[in-house]
Amino acid sequence: MTTALPVATRFLVEWYRPNLTRELIDGMVAGLNAAIAILSAEGSPVWLVMTVAVPTDEVLYGVFAADTLDLVRAACERAGSVPERMSVDIDARTF
Repeated sequence: MTTALPVATRFLVEWYRPNLTRELIDGMVAGLNAAIAILSAEGSPVWLVMTVAVPTDEVLYGVFAADTLDLVRAACERAGSVPERMSVDIDARTF
């Protein structure tokens, strides 16, 4: 079962982390989800659609949905996970 997201722009966020472990990924995702919950409660909804980790390349990708790039950046900053790169209006699909 999939949950439909509202119509919003999709963003790709990249974090470069040496020694990318499952524990580090779990901590980052938990922090992002907590920050997103706060922003959403404040009336600025953001969704973390998915993450993709590539430990051998030391990179974690996050796909977000939100109305603006600033909301995604705010969620990341509140979570203490400042992105190294952000891409706007991407096409992300799950099957």
